[in-house]
Order: sequence, then C-alpha cells, then structure tokens
Amino acid sequence: ELRIVLIGGRYNNLLSGKSSAGNFILGQNVFDTSRRTAQSEARQQEVFSRRVTEVDTPGWWWNWPREETPKLDQIEIQNSVHLCPPGPHVFLLVIPVGLYLPQRVKSSLKQHLELFNADVFSHTIVLFTAVAPCNETVESKIRRNPALQWILQQCGNRKHFLNISNREDRDQVKKLLEKIETLITNNGFRHCSVDRSQGETLRKEMRDLTERASKRFDQVQKQRNKLKLQIEGRLQVSFL
Repeated sequence: ELRIVLIGGRYNNLLSGKSSAGNFILGQNVFDTSRRTAQSEARQQEVFSRRVTEVDTPGWWWNWPREETPKLDQIEIQNSVHLCPPGPHVFLLVIPVGLYLPQRVKSSLKQHLELFNADVFSHTIVLFTAVAPCNETVESKIRRNPALQWILQQCGNRKHFLNISNREDRDQVKKLLEKIETLITNNGFRHCSVDRSQGETLRKEMRDLTERASKRFDQVQKQRNKLKLQIEGRLQVSFL
C-alpha cells in the first residue's frame, strides 16, 4: 500500500497540474481537471499490484505568503493527511517543468508546509511534470533556477519527471512508485506522523467557516433582493 499527498502551487496563469499528475499516476481520470481544486479529495486505485491512495489538495500561490492563502484552503491542505490514515508515505511536490520560480517562493513553500506540523521535506519527492514534449532537460532547468536548487536540497535531491502528454508510457509511473518505495525504506518504513486528534478540530473549523460563509451569502442575497424591490418600486412610481 502506498499513500500519496499531492501538493503544489500556482504561479501567474500556470496551474500546478496536481490533478492531472494524480490522474496519470492512477491511470484514470478520477480528479476533476476542469476547475481548481477547492477541497482535498482522496482516490484509490490498484497500480502495478500496489494499492495506491492519492489525496489531491488545493494549491497556493507560489509568490504569496501563507497569510494571503484563504483560511479554508489552509484548512483543506492541513486536512489532506487525515484522508489517508494513518498518514501519507510521501508528499509529491508537483512543479510544471516550464515554471521558473523566483527566490521568494522559498519562504512561501516553508510557510505552507508548516501547516502539516511535521517534517514534510524528509517525506517529499519533487515531481516535475510536462503536458507537452519538452526540448530542454529537467537538469538544465534546475541549473538555471537557484530556487529550484534550494527546494531539491531540502528534499534530499529526490525528484522524478512525468511526461503527462505520453499517456501510454506507464513505465515512468512504475519508476516513480519504485522511488517512493525507496524513500519509505530510507525512512525506516515510517509514514509521516499525523496528529489524529487534530482531524476533528479541522473538521469543526471547516463547518464553522462554511456556515459563516453561507450566512454572509444569504445576507447579501437578501440585501440584493431588497434593493431590487426598492428600484422596481421607484420605477413604477416614476411611470405613474
């Protein structure tokens, strides 16, 4: 059994591609790629005789500090590790191969990974993805990008490349699973530690935030309807 959490950020108009990578690994379109991921979702599939559980998560903006990430997104990211009990074996940090990351992403990444209250870097593999044929190698892109070099150093230089455009090449998925198993072995067969008591607290926070948002929406709708009636009333009077 392998338990995987997909994490990553967006930069300008370029999405992280976590959902597409998750679908590619599982071999089925189980995550919706037509919209941004708003909630952490878990899916399970047998892949090369392994029972693989994947959790897709909301992305953050690479160039924003954590306080700029919506609170509900932060809670969903935190809750992701509780959707694959007793905890994930690996975090796949998904980065499109064409993305150039500036230096300020380092603090953004550290702040967002602190949401897990665990040593995430020791359980992380950087997953470079491409949705079209790529002329430049991953290694040459890393050499030109100091921020990428720093990220890889934090993750013990563990990386893998997935060419999502070549859906027939399942061998690249098999090699990724082998790298994950090597990481698990190096970590003493321990998964990332998860505070189970935090799960219920997070669910309560999500319910409270959702209820408050729903009440605000209802209030806005009532104000709009009231304003609409007032405008219609004035128009009727003016016609009289």
